[in-house]
Amino acid sequence: MPWPLPSDIHAIVQQPQIAFRDPHLQGCRIERNALNQPRVWSGAFAVVYKAVDRDGRCWALRAFVSESPERQEHYERISSHLNCRALSCLVDFEYREAAIRSASDGKWYPLVVMDWVDGMTLWSWVQTKCRKGKGASLAKAARHWWKLTKELNAAEIAHGDLQHANVLVTPAGRLKLVDYDGMCVPALVGRRNLEIGVRAYQHPQRNESTLLTTSLDNFSALVIYVALRALAADPSLWGRYVEQSHYDKLLFRAEDFLDRERSSLYRDLMNSPEPAVRTLASKLFSFARESPDHAPPLNELVSDPSGRAGPVRSAAPERPWDPGDQSVVPREKPAARVVLKVLAGPLKGQSFSTQQHNTMLVGRGTDCQIRILGDRRISRHHFLLELVPPHARLRDLDSQNGTYVNGVKYGGRSTAEVDRGKVEEQVPEVDLRHGDQITAGQTILRLQVEGVAASSCSREPECAAPPCLPEPTASPRILDQLKVLTPLEKGVLGTVFKAQCRENQRMVALKIVKPAIEIGQAQRRCVQKAMESVLTLRHPNLVGLLESGEAGQAFYFVQEYCDGGNLKQWIADQAGPLAFATVREWMLQCLDALDYTHRQQMVHGNIKPENVLLHVEQGKRIAKLADCGLARILDQAGCLGMTATGRDLTNYHFLPRERVIDFRDVRPQSDLWSLAAVFYYILTGQFPRDRIGDEPLSGILDAEPIPIRDRNSQVPESVARVFDRALNANPKKRFQSAASMKAHLQ
Repeated sequence: MPWPLPSDIHAIVQQPQIAFRDPHLQGCRIERNALNQPRVWSGAFAVVYKAVDRDGRCWALRAFVSESPERQEHYERISSHLNCRALSCLVDFEYREAAIRSASDGKWYPLVVMDWVDGMTLWSWVQTKCRKGKGASLAKAARHWWKLTKELNAAEIAHGDLQHANVLVTPAGRLKLVDYDGMCVPALVGRRNLEIGVRAYQHPQRNESTLLTTSLDNFSALVIYVALRALAADPSLWGRYVEQSHYDKLLFRAEDFLDRERSSLYRDLMNSPEPAVRTLASKLFSFARESPDHAPPLNELVSDPSGRAGPVRSAAPERPWDPGDQSVVPREKPAARVVLKVLAGPLKGQSFSTQQHNTMLVGRGTDCQIRILGDRRISRHHFLLELVPPHARLRDLDSQNGTYVNGVKYGGRSTAEVDRGKVEEQVPEVDLRHGDQITAGQTILRLQVEGVAASSCSREPECAAPPCLPEPTASPRILDQLKVLTPLEKGVLGTVFKAQCRENQRMVALKIVKPAIEIGQAQRRCVQKAMESVLTLRHPNLVGLLESGEAGQAFYFVQEYCDGGNLKQWIADQAGPLAFATVREWMLQCLDALDYTHRQQMVHGNIKPENVLLHVEQGKRIAKLADCGLARILDQAGCLGMTATGRDLTNYHFLPRERVIDFRDVRPQSDLWSLAAVFYYILTGQFPRDRIGDEPLSGILDAEPIPIRDRNSQVPESVARVFDRALNANPKKRFQSAASMKAHLQ
């Protein structure tokens, strides 16, 4: 039968005694507008009216304007689940199957009767606070939102359509959720969606075929939380992204999640003055690129809504390394910010800034963070800036015309104008200081360092030799029970020692990392907090992290010991490229490890031959991935200094393109690219990309991977297809999961 139109409902509610079957509702007064017409709130599937009964109690009457055979069962299941639960964020309701009459045919249709909630929508409330610059109120709202989503999660409920219009802020400041058409409770898991929500708040992959699950809200909850936290840190974002464009959602657009490289909001969030906003925004955009079920509940992602970190304990053992003076507590450094102001050129008047380790690619290419159009002297990828506030470095990317810093030319393919006697001027890289002026084509930028004295920003500081350590005190830590035997290797991350635990004679590997530049307590807390997740990882093909902490000014990591060396050492002992059958099991084992890691919402971030260790078990070598997440965590905290630039770019062969374009862009697909590159090298003896000119980074940015059979025709075609897909320069065209890649290899 035809379903009532909104106009049919509107006409009948003007006469409550005819419209409703319930005598109590027949005696209600329907609230009217200035034109003396029933005031209506319209949605995609229903219209809502406010009714006031004879006792003055207010009700929300929700009448549906589309048919859904599952609706009755849906609401019955929800009612049954809520009967034994009292949730402060939800409103009492009753679903009535035949309760309102249609004006067009006189038949009875369903109605939901709810307690009326006085308040304003979250959008209107946020607008008011942003206009007044009430950052503290917005931060408080974010904490309330965290508690609300935690309450829902504990009750195994997903609202299904979290968005600004379904969140009301009461006069008392409480948050209430309305519109339960898309709600999911355990009894409804696996059923069809009755609605898919407002796109700007939903995961990009959610659609009509997405089945109900109690984790359906995870992405939407994070969207709203990040918006509130970001606006609390910088209320001016509201004016730029909402009011100026007459946008009616909370900050985010669906387009931001579809292509973050073109999203100016993403760039602003990555430069937020609030570190938590930067971290959470990065996670949010990463989750948008994964499957919807990868986003965890908000209360698991943010364990403390206040953002306070737990205490950091340090160990103080005597060892054959020098971790620094135990009596010196790393100082709380002021937050430094590097700002680039455009003084001339097409982008004149704009500025770009960061407070954390980051890279900025400059050129006219669509993948550049600072994109300069309309200047023929600008190359597609002109130069790269690496920023570890307060330090900065510029590297020319073999541009056609070079880059000038304070009038001195760096790089460039036209060298006739360079004085041959000034060799230093031909080096394509330079450390930058506060006040330096960068010129590329018509564009002039000035680098400024804020938050620290300008004199401290010229070079990475040299560390003075600290005194010897005292004897360790009694401690249950593994570190204090170790007898250090011999050094195993020294790498970018630090020195690795072979050690033995005195208590049980177990062999372990001990890695000591001394920060390349001075970092404060805030960065140290970030490292320790991030390592908590790594410590929970346990998989037969991962090198387990047994303990981590601080020893003076160094970080230490106690890991499982593998007795078979690493792939780099193993490759060196081989006569030449190998058959895939020889290393097939190792590659599958690594994919198993990555599948597990990615399902734990983590990425490795530094896969290379040195980090694939071999261990003998029952006479057979098995592969184990080492240092999972370690380099990424230390690098993003700035502990390793400048790693994206420098004279010795040792690992660029195993880096996917997106890691250079966006230093902080580490996603599961990036791990799969790096793993494929490692085994490509084993099978061919060559790297996936050819070098372009003298600039190694240009090979990453501009060269396409060479099909593996062009390098080794003995690789089976089915295997070659897996490698070629995994090494695609476009992350969207690669395998989207380790499990999928493994399935195609088997």
